[in-house]
Amino acid sequence: MGRLVYLMGGSGVGKDTLLGAVRQHHPQWLVAHRYITRPSGTSENCVGLSEVEFAWRRRLGLFCLDWHAHGLDYGLGIEISAWLERDQVVIVNGSRRALATARERFQDRLLPVQVTAKPSVLRERLIRRGRETREEIESRLHRHQQLEATLDGVAHIDNSRELHHAVATLQALLVSECTS
Repeated sequence: MGRLVYLMGGSGVGKDTLLGAVRQHHPQWLVAHRYITRPSGTSENCVGLSEVEFAWRRRLGLFCLDWHAHGLDYGLGIEISAWLERDQVVIVNGSRRALATARERFQDRLLPVQVTAKPSVLRERLIRRGRETREEIESRLHRHQQLEATLDGVAHIDNSRELHHAVATLQALLVSECTS
């Protein structure tokens, strides 16, 4: 049975970095990109769309899951459903806010994984990224702590240290939970 590995976590925890590393080590696991209504960063696996393009694709039913967060629209393409039907392991950068919808849509195929990092590490990463003001960063850190506390029963990966520790943890989880 195909599995959808649904990585979640606040901005700066390193989800895209983890996705890139896992992709290098396990090319048989399909890493799906997200669609987002802002230009894509160089470290992200996403396709930037205008709001009009996003709305058009939504009307055409080209997303298997979409959500709105932080003033932006995010979507996962219907190719994910086709890959799951072919019993593939698919890994995505998901959203904690869309977890309930993802659980409803993908049921026992969904493997939610919370990626975390210490607040001091997150703050430093967000400042370095340079997308937000200090006030917006502090607001993100507060939301991260609130939402993290609501995810009981979800696997957690701490990405506060060197990347190879988090990659090893994620790979071990995928090997134990997903056979391909």
